[in-house]
Amino acid sequence: MKKYNKLAVFGGTFSPVHNGHIAAMKTYADIVRPDALYIIPTAIPPHKDRVDTVRDTDRLSMLQLAVSGFNTECEIVVSDIEILRGGKSYTVDTVDYLLNIANEVIIYCGTDMILTLDKWHDFDRLLKTVSVAYMQREEDLRYSDDIEAKVKQLSSIYGTRFISLPPVSDEISSSMIRQMLHDNVRIDTLVPEKVAEYIYLHRLYE
Repeated sequence: MKKYNKLAVFGGTFSPVHNGHIAAMKTYADIVRPDALYIIPTAIPPHKDRVDTVRDTDRLSMLQLAVSGFNTECEIVVSDIEILRGGKSYTVDTVDYLLNIANEVIIYCGTDMILTLDKWHDFDRLLKTVSVAYMQREEDLRYSDDIEAKVKQLSSIYGTRFISLPPVSDEISSSMIRQMLHDNVRIDTLVPEKVAEYIYLHRLYE
């Protein structure tokens, strides 16, 4: 018997997790209202290179600290399933696993990802088995028409259910935070307080 009716997935490298991630997660959970939100750090991202040297255990610890104060109605799970699986973290493989414990799996996409969904690994099978929640960056409206057309096309071909999320301000990036730490600049306002303390304590990204 499956444990969840609706399970939402929020994936990423999270090196480090920052306030932009947190705002998007909260909006995602509030709109989709899943039984559980699985936050899943990648092992090796399939679409970009890992450029940091932080251990997987540090990324998991920072995520646990970041969500420890979450006030949501759904269960929050920081999952290491992609790290344990190793290799490139293909979403379709993660969904295959999660469908053993959920009736419906919803994945989260940002602007850049929604436009390249049909280039993902085994995308046709993926799009037939998931729902997709997507969010456009608040400050980036250049691709509105392209996104609308892409959503309409994929929904028509694969029957995928798409859920549009209201944008949140996302002027923060993990790469920016890593550079600031490398330059010995404080990042207290950009990440959750406990995450900042963890980074300073363990001298990450210096």
